[in-house]
Amino acid sequence: MKNKLYKVANSDQQYGFRPNLFMWPNRTLFFGPVQQLKLHSMGSVAINVGLYQPFFMKTANGHDIPYRCAIIPAGCKHELNAYGNIVASLILERNSADFVNLKKQFSFHESIVTDITSPQWITTFCKIYEEKPTKIEIEQLINKLLHMGQETKANMDPRIDRVMTIIQSDPSRTMNQEDLAATVNLSSSRFRHLFQEQTDVRFRSYRMWQRIISAMNTLHKVDNLTYAAMEAGFTDSAHFNRCFQSSLGVNPSLVFRNLDRFEI
Repeated sequence: MKNKLYKVANSDQQYGFRPNLFMWPNRTLFFGPVQQLKLHSMGSVAINVGLYQPFFMKTANGHDIPYRCAIIPAGCKHELNAYGNIVASLILERNSADFVNLKKQFSFHESIVTDITSPQWITTFCKIYEEKPTKIEIEQLINKLLHMGQETKANMDPRIDRVMTIIQSDPSRTMNQEDLAATVNLSSSRFRHLFQEQTDVRFRSYRMWQRIISAMNTLHKVDNLTYAAMEAGFTDSAHFNRCFQSSLGVNPSLVFRNLDRFEI
């Protein structure tokens, strides 16, 4: 079974639950049975929740540690093994109100995995799994988890926020650091330092991450991985596969050929 990502989540379930993927402008939710994810690091922050059993994570130089709820910062290299149990992963953009509200709710380190105790998060994702609500209802449940109310702006340097917004709006566009640095009146060296300080990832890594998100959106419209990869700015599907695996720990074909619900 080592070469298979998904399998039946719990022995008491009478059917094999297939993964679900939901996407919004500043958040992505995956949940389903997960076997093993290889060493990878994301371009945004993720909250992982083991619905019925803990999952195990290991950082680049660490040991397997069990978690029921954990916050994984952007750029943190880690492996994950859930042994086929169901895991929910909510990914939030760093320059979003979602992230600001998460920071208000939890005190977490922005460079290492943080174990959090939150029965409400477990209960909510169990509800999504068991009751299969609509995407709008799922959004409302997540809003409640994040205590979304009044509009909150990201607490980051406005110049980096502007650059992130530019990249998010058109990640396929060829943008070099020098041009973007000039756009916000920064030198190239200062831009590189400030961007990583504010986002925890390098500029190129963040641009690659946004291209992955863009390709995933295109895959919802056109069931053609090569086309989606090229539209997002990757040179070919092999390039996309490598980047996807380095960011999410698994080959994209294993994810997208197994999805039960995929909604944007």
